[in-house]
Amino acid sequence: IWCDTAQGIWLPPQRRHVGLVFQNYALMPHLDALGNVALSLLHLPRTERWLRARHWLDHVGLSAEQQSRRPAALSGGQQQRIALARAIVNRPALLLLDEPLGALDLKLRRQMQIELKWIQKEVGITFVHVTHDQEEAMTMADTIAVMNEGQIEQMGSPAELYDNPKTAFVANFLGQSNLIKGTITGNDGSNQIVDLFGQKISLQKNRSHAVDNSILAGIRPEKFRISRLETATAGNVLTGGKVEDVSYIGVSTQYQVLMPWGQELMVFEQNDDGVAPFDKGDEVVISWEPGFTFALRGDEDAEAG
Repeated sequence: IWCDTAQGIWLPPQRRHVGLVFQNYALMPHLDALGNVALSLLHLPRTERWLRARHWLDHVGLSAEQQSRRPAALSGGQQQRIALARAIVNRPALLLLDEPLGALDLKLRRQMQIELKWIQKEVGITFVHVTHDQEEAMTMADTIAVMNEGQIEQMGSPAELYDNPKTAFVANFLGQSNLIKGTITGNDGSNQIVDLFGQKISLQKNRSHAVDNSILAGIRPEKFRISRLETATAGNVLTGGKVEDVSYIGVSTQYQVLMPWGQELMVFEQNDDGVAPFDKGDEVVISWEPGFTFALRGDEDAEAG
């Protein structure tokens, strides 16, 4: 139900100026692509209706030959383009997209992410894009709202939510995080001194969302550096690690490192010539720059999200 607060009345769907792209596209199977888009323009004269439908199908990259086909004869990506053209043909003030890329394969989904961003910039309509794919949200959004049980946990730019999350749910939902129980024991200028199971690290005060001395220290796996015991390290350092698992994934290698207090930390290392390989059972040191640490409330559930 949509309310026009300026006039104080409830508006019927056709007067709400809101477009919708359904998850399953909801195209009319007996109509071709052109007919599906023109169906939203029945209020216009016939000639103008077809001209505008063709214009928007051209705009979303559907060829003239494809415009004459029915949905069943088109690919998932082409059907998605029809649904998008149908939704924006009346230039709504707002476009809602309900997981529109969920039915596409990985390669096509990534291609459509880029194209949707381009189309949004071209038409200048605000897109509200609902997705459970964190990478999709990070790739496409200017602003992300992370919701938990109907409530917004945090809203901001992708970089803000990823680098400085305010809750464990956000930290775990967007990417992966290592969350370590700790206690603030003092401060050193703009930094706080934190005890992590007997080992001291520094934390920038402006990256702390804790309410008392009990915290969860958060570090993203790719911010860690893993090294031999005898290798000199800088910044924050945790010693006593032991490699428990090694997973090669092409662009990087993922290490599961067991720490002396029994917690396994995830470390991502780029596969380049400057990083020596580590094997299961190797004893290692983990280090990172203090500015990469964020702190959450110590009473939060580290597994949330």
